[in-house]
Amino acid sequence: MKKRVFFLVLALSLVLLATVAVANVEGIKMYVNGNEVKSDVPPVKQENRVLVPIRFVAEALGCDVQWDEAKNAVVITKNSGDKFLRGKNDPAQQNPSIHTNFVKAADLLAVLDDDKDGDLCDYRDGHSGGDSIANDPLVVDTRLKKDYDAGHIPGAIWISPAEEIAAPANLAALKEALEAHVARGGKNEIVLYCFTAHTAGLAAGVLGAEGLNVKNLRFGYAIAWEGTKQADAPIYAPREDASGKPVPYAPAAK
Repeated sequence: MKKRVFFLVLALSLVLLATVAVANVEGIKMYVNGNEVKSDVPPVKQENRVLVPIRFVAEALGCDVQWDEAKNAVVITKNSGDKFLRGKNDPAQQNPSIHTNFVKAADLLAVLDDDKDGDLCDYRDGHSGGDSIANDPLVVDTRLKKDYDAGHIPGAIWISPAEEIAAPANLAALKEALEAHVARGGKNEIVLYCFTAHTAGLAAGVLGAEGLNVKNLRFGYAIAWEGTKQADAPIYAPREDASGKPVPYAPAAK
């Protein structure tokens, strides 16, 4: 009986290994919120179904995953923030002024375009104009990279989505970018933005707790800057793509 069980387990193991090998050959990829993610446990294609590691996917979506021995069950709990923001989104751990520390789109535009020629931050390489960097904050896009590439505030940089901005490597990159900005004569201030100011606001609170001077673009990029969603006085401000080329608005947008 023991031999039969042994050979049965061995046979099942070989089948599973073969299935994983096929999955690896096919190159199954996983994407979470538009970003490709990789796990030490690869997805498995089995009988026309794709099986993915639940802990990895759930945690990538900002959930806690625990094994309940008594119930013999996997327990998944949705959190209000990503794993790098989790535990830091308590108001007591945020910048105390985060709920009022906004910058209006029109005010940010005025600062970035001192000479009012429509070419923002034209002190950048490849631009020529009269804008001064002295009062300009470091503008950081916290949306997905594909959204940044499609169109963003001219002069803004991208490091990571808002949910990952507090990860050690991303936080270090942000501080390094701010130091370089200040060294060029820029203001020691960061302005974050997302589509609607919600996730950027959470990220701003976390970064404020890290001692950084951070503001959040009021109503966000899609509502206030572009006005592509129901907006509060949209300004249809200039946009540029990943190559630095202007992104025009459709005639009906204005």
